[in-house]
Amino acid sequence: MLRHTHTRTKWYKFALIFFFGIMALGMVITLAPLPDFSSLQTQTNVVAQIGGENITTEQLDKNVRDRLQSGTGGKFVPQLAAIYARPILDGMIVRRALVIEAKKLGLEVTDQEVLKAVQAIPSFYPGGKFVGESQFQLMTGMTVNQFLAEERQDLLVQKVRSVVTDGVRVTPEEVHQQFIQSNAKARIDYVVFDPSQFMKAVEITPKALEAQYQKNQEQYHVAEERQVRYVLITPDDIRAQVKITDQELKQAYAAHLSDYRVPDRVHLERILFKTMGKTPAEVSALEKKAQDVLAQIKAGKDFASLAKQDSEDASASKGGDVGWIQRGQTEKQFEDVAFSLQPGQVSGLIKTDYGIDIIKVLQKQTAHLETFDEVKDQLRAELEKQKMADVQQNFANNLGQQLKSDPQHFDAIAKKAGLEVKETPLFRYRQVIPDFGNSESFANLAFQLRPSEVGQPFAVPKGTAIIQLQKIVPPHVQSFEQVRAVVAEDYRAAQSRVLAHQAAQTFAAQAKSGDFKALAKGMGLTVKESQDFTEQGSVEGLGPASSLASAFTLDPGNASSVVNVNGNDVVFKVVSHTPADESVFAAQKDQIARQLLEQKRQLAFELYSEDLKQRLLKSGELKINEPVLKQLLGSYQRQSTS
Repeated sequence: MLRHTHTRTKWYKFALIFFFGIMALGMVITLAPLPDFSSLQTQTNVVAQIGGENITTEQLDKNVRDRLQSGTGGKFVPQLAAIYARPILDGMIVRRALVIEAKKLGLEVTDQEVLKAVQAIPSFYPGGKFVGESQFQLMTGMTVNQFLAEERQDLLVQKVRSVVTDGVRVTPEEVHQQFIQSNAKARIDYVVFDPSQFMKAVEITPKALEAQYQKNQEQYHVAEERQVRYVLITPDDIRAQVKITDQELKQAYAAHLSDYRVPDRVHLERILFKTMGKTPAEVSALEKKAQDVLAQIKAGKDFASLAKQDSEDASASKGGDVGWIQRGQTEKQFEDVAFSLQPGQVSGLIKTDYGIDIIKVLQKQTAHLETFDEVKDQLRAELEKQKMADVQQNFANNLGQQLKSDPQHFDAIAKKAGLEVKETPLFRYRQVIPDFGNSESFANLAFQLRPSEVGQPFAVPKGTAIIQLQKIVPPHVQSFEQVRAVVAEDYRAAQSRVLAHQAAQTFAAQAKSGDFKALAKGMGLTVKESQDFTEQGSVEGLGPASSLASAFTLDPGNASSVVNVNGNDVVFKVVSHTPADESVFAAQKDQIARQLLEQKRQLAFELYSEDLKQRLLKSGELKINEPVLKQLLGSYQRQSTS
């Protein structure tokens, strides 16, 4: 018989929280708005304020999108954004709070410490040489100074963490208990009572639906909606007003001659075999492969096809075409060969700190000044674009002034200007409207205007827009008739859960003394058998084993009470226990101790961060603008249903 203690220490609670977190510091902290933040509420894009610094909706939205897109293959999922925005905001708040605390504790980070930390990142210093500011910005999305500032804050946070957690220890008893929970195994037979299987058994009556609606009216609440009329000023509307003469083109050419000086440059294709970080044996194998590819090229095989097949450079998908390069842009070994070749020629193997290259020169240009005729069309397009923008802005400003001065004649003034007046349907804050997309300017302006008021012109994807508020529908609960179908779905879902739970309780009571499989068969239920699992593992097709703790305390042959796993009621019978193999404890204990120590330290740091946040809230150094936060969350929810 397998038995062990299931008393949960604080470190184990953290282990679960950490496992299900989203990698945002402060995930376990609950946002608690300060009771009095009336001054903050007037700032419609400030979601929180800490230490006198604002966290804006734009900053939070960017963090939400960056975090979620990195975990969803670049796809933004509004449903997840609505769930994780609060924890991500909490992480931003805690990070700033810890930086403030570091300064109060007298902790500092030197320039040398920051530089050392950055230099320890291999991708920034391939072969010990800095990649350059432009490449660095492409890699990080930040300038060097911005990245250094972020790194300094990271190091400050690490120093606070060290102060808080250096005294944390684990006992031998805790290590052994963790070993037992990680290695002792159980096997069960189980029945899942899925509510969806009980949907058809739910009886729906008008009285039941009315009761469901009355009891849950807040579920059918609709936020404030607005409607605007608007005009769009597109480039096509003012194109006829833009004329560019040859004299203007020549003047612009003369004024910007330096822009048309072409340096020595070559246009080339590249096949790269990366050697950085490889062993000598691996480098030798790559060199042989490169020699083979070079031999194929010399034998007449298409360079671009081989680049697509063998190159490890980002240009491989384009047949190795890296475009034009100038002197000083690449490593010297590469550059010397590239500028020594003539168009059509292919190099030998070029060895650099980064890898082995084969290149083919497509075109070559010596330094020269492009003539007026060569750049005339390009220059015309640039001037037209610039002049169009100026004319469009002036046109919009003048029209906007007329409309604001006489809003009652919005339609007549717009039509006189040759523009079509359009009207939106009713929309909620941050709801996507076709002509405006996800424009935050549109959302904020539309919900600030008074009835009939005309707003300032603002940019939209198609050009420039001017809007007039036409209608406001205050927040309200939809009538029963409006949401009858939704209420019916909600009622059916709720009742199916009740029926599933009742069936689970009936089965569990009978299984205590009856034949588990025979009872299930008699009730038309499906019995599944698990593989061996540990308490910290999971059961395939069921969920985390942490919900099945009694599987390790019940004797084999005994049935459980009803337990909830991943939202479904489950009843199981213990089939067998496999004790932890004590003979391997000695080999595992050091690693377990390290992992357990890190978990306890992380928990201590989380608790410290929670206390710090509460102190900042109490002192007024931290304020959270709950209405603005709710508006942002609502915008994500609306995007998920639009």
